[in-house]
Amino acid sequence: MNVNDVLHVPTVRFVPFRQDNILPVFDASFRVMDPGLRISVASAFYPTVAGICQNIFDQSAFTERASLDKTYNSKGISDLVEGKIDIFVTYSSKDDQEAMRKALGKFECVPLFQESLAVLVNKKNPVRDITYSQLKGIYEGKYVNWIDVGGFDKVIRTFQLGEGNVSRLGFLDGIKSGTPINLPQSEIETMPELVDTVADDECAIGNIFWPYYARMYANKQTRYLKIDGNAPSSSEYPIKFPICLHYDGTNPKRQLHEMVEYLRTDEGRRLTELAHQSERVVE
Repeated sequence: MNVNDVLHVPTVRFVPFRQDNILPVFDASFRVMDPGLRISVASAFYPTVAGICQNIFDQSAFTERASLDKTYNSKGISDLVEGKIDIFVTYSSKDDQEAMRKALGKFECVPLFQESLAVLVNKKNPVRDITYSQLKGIYEGKYVNWIDVGGFDKVIRTFQLGEGNVSRLGFLDGIKSGTPINLPQSEIETMPELVDTVADDECAIGNIFWPYYARMYANKQTRYLKIDGNAPSSSEYPIKFPICLHYDGTNPKRQLHEMVEYLRTDEGRRLTELAHQSERVVE
């Protein structure tokens, strides 16, 4: 891998209240003053949630990694169930929601924003746009060569993050296939590793949630595929998911519920949209 090809924005640039962060500024009318409120977020969505926290937390109430931390889905869910955190922000499957519903006093799942799952290929791949049906066909084994979808005469190699990763989970739900799909049991554990794997293999295809690729880690030897003519940033892009606030409605922390209600107001939605769209690295 050529390090000059990597477009990397370190996580610290998104940490609330750091002097060198690149988070947006918004004149919010609500403030979190409770230093005990604990939020965790799936890593791909950290920039957006950090942008929200920067503007609603009072600085005196915010402690890095205690007030807001990033993690992977299975740990975030277990931390919520065990009472280690108050809110987990992620995309969750029906099975995960059912597990939380059984474990929590009153499971709440409140949509915060919509997010796309980007499909990545190598820069040398001539395919730039495929249909949703063709994408399904690749993972159902119907198409095994790039020539089948308008590309070069080379075997398609699919790459995927490992079990329990939110991108893998989202892709399974996004394809919505009645046929068993070709998601290899991958040893790829991190999102940068997946991006770099696609960058090193001209026959590769992989998927990753768009905000991570667009805002935190990309590689010039990769690019995303348009699907049915739509880029991942388009409102018409077909593989989108609700990213939700997951919490226990019986949680006694007053400011937890006040924050959720604020984010559902018109002003809260404007703040969320600003945090969601700011500081793209890739378009």
